[in-house]
Formats: sequence, C-alpha cells, structure tokens
Amino acid sequence: MKKIEKTSLIKRTTGILRSNDGTSLILVAIIAILVISAVVVLHVTTSSLWASADLQKYQDQAYVMANSMGDSIDDLIAQNKLDLASLSSSGPFINDSTLPASSVVAKVEASNGNYVVTVTATAGNGKAEYVYTATYNGSGLSYSRV
Repeated sequence: MKKIEKTSLIKRTTGILRSNDGTSLILVAIIAILVISAVVVLHVTTSSLWASADLQKYQDQAYVMANSMGDSIDDLIAQNKLDLASLSSSGPFINDSTLPASSVVAKVEASNGNYVVTVTATAGNGKAEYVYTATYNGSGLSYSRV
C-alpha cells in the first residue's frame, strides 16, 4: 500500500476548495452547524444538571429541617416537658413559615391509645417535602417511643 504524504493531501484538498467556490461554502456551513449544535447540546446539558442540583439541595434541606425538629421534639418528650395528650386536640403546635422559602409544621394525632407526631418540612417554595413521623405511648408527661 502506498503511503500518502500529509502535505500532498493538504495541498490537494486546498486545490479542490480553491477551484470550487460552492464546495468551500458547503464545508464552512457544515462546520458552523457542528459548532452551533455542540453549543446547544452543552447549554441543555448544563441547564439540566443545575436543575437537578437545585432539586437535590431542596430535598436535603427539607430532610434536615424535619429530622432536626423531630429530634428536638423527641428530646422534649424524653425530658417530660411535653404533654402529647393536650397537643393532640389543638391542631399543629408548631407552624414555622418564617424561614426563607421553607416551612415546618408539627402536629400530634391520637390513634388507638398512641400519639403520632408528624413533622412536615417543605423547602424551595414547595419543590421538596419531607415527612418525619414518630409514635409514642403513655400519658401525662411520661411517654415512650413505640
């Protein structure tokens, strides 16, 4: 097989492009289409990655808020500082919507002799929500987690 020299191939291609004006125009148009397509694909890819990252951030934020509030309520119950029976009839006993683009709501419901504490946290103006639940049994100020 005959080895083709690089310089002779470039010279031949240059000669074809110089002699045919239409061929040059088509080549430039194809290169422009490829560059524009690459830019569009890159833009769409980065946009979707940023959207996924934002959603994950909101989901993590809602998870941390709900678990943190749930753990704080659990500590108050363990220290006998919270009466679940009196809170079960009053609706939400924590309703904090002062956080920027987020809110936390905690309520107690009586169910079959047990008390279910539900903490619902939303983040990112409702884009993500996490619900923390814990069940307790007892009366007065003495409750144990079921």
